[in-house]
Amino acid sequence: MAALPLERFELFRSQDLDETREIVGRIFCEHRLDLAGRDHRLDARMHSHRLGQIVANFMWYGGDVYIEPGLLDTFYVVQIPLSGRSVVHCGNKEVYSTSAIGSVISPTEYLRQRWSPDCQQIIIRIERTALQAHLRDILGVPLWEPLVFEPEFRITDGPAASWVRWCHALIHELEQPEGLIFNEYVARQAEYTLMSGLLAAQRHNYSEFLEEKKLPVVPSRPVKTAREMIDAHPEWSHTVQSLAGYAHVSERTLQAGFNEVLQTGPKAYLTDVRMQRAHQELYAAAPGTTTVSTVARRLGLNHVGRFAAEYKRRFGELPSETLRR
Repeated sequence: MAALPLERFELFRSQDLDETREIVGRIFCEHRLDLAGRDHRLDARMHSHRLGQIVANFMWYGGDVYIEPGLLDTFYVVQIPLSGRSVVHCGNKEVYSTSAIGSVISPTEYLRQRWSPDCQQIIIRIERTALQAHLRDILGVPLWEPLVFEPEFRITDGPAASWVRWCHALIHELEQPEGLIFNEYVARQAEYTLMSGLLAAQRHNYSEFLEEKKLPVVPSRPVKTAREMIDAHPEWSHTVQSLAGYAHVSERTLQAGFNEVLQTGPKAYLTDVRMQRAHQELYAAAPGTTTVSTVARRLGLNHVGRFAAEYKRRFGELPSETLRR
């Protein structure tokens, strides 16, 4: 049998439905997973590797399954079929997915789907905050509504086919133990390329506005520079002074730039990124491998009591509850 994509990053292989549901949920979100056919057979496997704000995955259930995550909420998903078929219900639209048609799922659209036993897919997870911030930087104005893609992704020709080739190239690089993709600067550029490419390749509610602009506009280079530093290293002890120094502007200029471009200050943006990263890490952690205080302190959220209260306000549950799931 030929090597499967991302095989060196195998996360699990299981014939147990509950175990499969639980581990897949760590990478994506809690979801309903049922065997749907007469043959109640399952031979699931998943390979997964995070690259900053993007997670590349290979998924194969090895059985006829019904999957219902509901609202993804914090991330986008691009599903690239390699074999088999699936029926994807996204919001009020239905996609019959084959080797020629993938799907792009937006976090605000209710998702349910059914996969055939031979359905194998590359699944690219992109964090909602990162993709929407990237679009905001290109447009040069705040987003006035959530970014929502058309779910049907025709991947055999045109820009969509080009984007899929980039994904395969990225996966090929990830499979090389000493590939350049593991260089932090190269990895960051790869993230931006995939996000820009998806915004150009697939129709969404901002497409017409993007097409009217002759060139991408970076509204504030100091803001972009400081934001990239925060996104790459939220665990560092950033201050407005240190970020302004890194961006080669005064603190007042940086503060004004953040308020104009992002409608928030550098400190608040840093807190947002740290809280989102804490939520992701707690959700993905295997039981018994970490603690809430360890995750919080590693991300610079040193007052654990305050962190827990803010976490519950944002995510509707205590961080300890997320960790136990």
